[in-house]
Amino acid sequence: MLLHKKLKFVCRFRYLTALLLLCGTSILLIQINSALRRFQSYRNKTFSSVIDRSLYAWEKWTSSSIESVLYRTDETFHLSTEAGLTRETTTAPSEDVLNLRLRTVSSISMSPKGIPDKPRFQKVNDFDAWLFSAFYDNLNNSDLIRVFGIQPLLLNTPVFCHLTEGIDTYTVEGKKTALNDWHKKRRRVFSYECPLNETSRPNNVSLTFVETDTPTNSFLVLYPERIQRNFTVCYSMLFNFNTPYQLVQNVEFNRVLGAEHFFLYRESVSSAVDTVLKHYQRQGFLTVIEWPIPVGEIHYHGQILSLNDCAYRNRGVSRYVVIQDTDEFIIPHQHDNWTELIEVLNKEFEQSNKSPSENLGAYIVLSSFYQQSPSSSEWKEIKRKFSVSDQDFQKFANFSLNVFSDLKRLNMYFRGQRQKSFVRPETVLFNDIHSPDKYRPGIAKVKVHVDLAVVHHQRRYSSPQNNILDTTSLRFKDRVLPLISETVSLLSL
Repeated sequence: MLLHKKLKFVCRFRYLTALLLLCGTSILLIQINSALRRFQSYRNKTFSSVIDRSLYAWEKWTSSSIESVLYRTDETFHLSTEAGLTRETTTAPSEDVLNLRLRTVSSISMSPKGIPDKPRFQKVNDFDAWLFSAFYDNLNNSDLIRVFGIQPLLLNTPVFCHLTEGIDTYTVEGKKTALNDWHKKRRRVFSYECPLNETSRPNNVSLTFVETDTPTNSFLVLYPERIQRNFTVCYSMLFNFNTPYQLVQNVEFNRVLGAEHFFLYRESVSSAVDTVLKHYQRQGFLTVIEWPIPVGEIHYHGQILSLNDCAYRNRGVSRYVVIQDTDEFIIPHQHDNWTELIEVLNKEFEQSNKSPSENLGAYIVLSSFYQQSPSSSEWKEIKRKFSVSDQDFQKFANFSLNVFSDLKRLNMYFRGQRQKSFVRPETVLFNDIHSPDKYRPGIAKVKVHVDLAVVHHQRRYSSPQNNILDTTSLRFKDRVLPLISETVSLLSL
């Protein structure tokens, strides 16, 4: 009996001990968690929401400080060091050209797609509105978050921005601006602008059209980074695209001209084109963004949205973006590459305007349609002058290299709806298909003389009567053709 009582006492004591140990551990964990939160607050770090499965931290310091950035996309971790933000007020346009002297970023690793926010269309509750991406911006010396999306022009609602910074979320009323659409479709591309105070640097934003609605969308806010390259090509979105040779021809020619990276928005492509895209992605100079446009009744599958998304993604990253289609080539007629061309244009601008070339936002190049092959007699002289071998000539035909074969253009140049541009992305507010639609204050543009460069638009436009022979593209044959041949052979196209 006595032994039984002792055993009951020992069991009860053990249970009590375990319970006390469990309570003590819980209290300790709560204290550790509280200390970590206080430490995070002290260090002024912010982390993105679990919804996006992204971890994003930064410290805000003075212009000479160093900022560490850690974020996660899927299972790939990224670590960067960045110099802090600072305002510039010395020149007229600088207050509106982002007002940023941005950060030195040393990327340790990149996710497979190289896109930290994994962009996708997200709906605004039950409204007929879809959002795609969000960016930090500065306009008229005021900080803001800019979100791009699609909605009907006549959907007249307010917009409310739910901004997440660290563990805190607050709501402000924003405004929205419809981008120009010359085709007058029912749905338009919109820019939604969320004002910030001077110290706010949110890492996530959600939009609703009713203040009390629970958001059904969440976007990682993208901040400009340091300059990594000179030229980035922004292609229009690809829809039912099934010409792999055209893509290879354009990419390799542009690489020779100076393109270092390409952005492409893919809605639907053939398997052969997809093979080319994967190859260039593996090479590291192509970013493919999926484009499953969720609505109709908008011009050309939301093309203007994709081009503005591309330009904003390259602010602070690329000195220039080149907006073009895969059948267009901005070819210098007196220089060997885009860098030499831009240097000449900058010098001419500074001399004639007594203003620094940093005030230039766009270099507008006129276009013409190259739509006919030379005659047999003309080819005889061309082959001799440019050392075009029979093997080269056969490749022109086999690979559909019309940039080298269709050398006769219209006897006119197009401006306005056919021109294309080199754009400094931080100087432009909104881009159109052919040139910027709206510049930031204090920004100028130049029109490039046709003696210096022309957009070679390689497709049939009208009757081939009175066409003019232009062999400029063949100056680049010996540099471009081996690259095309290598890629076609490697991919067995």
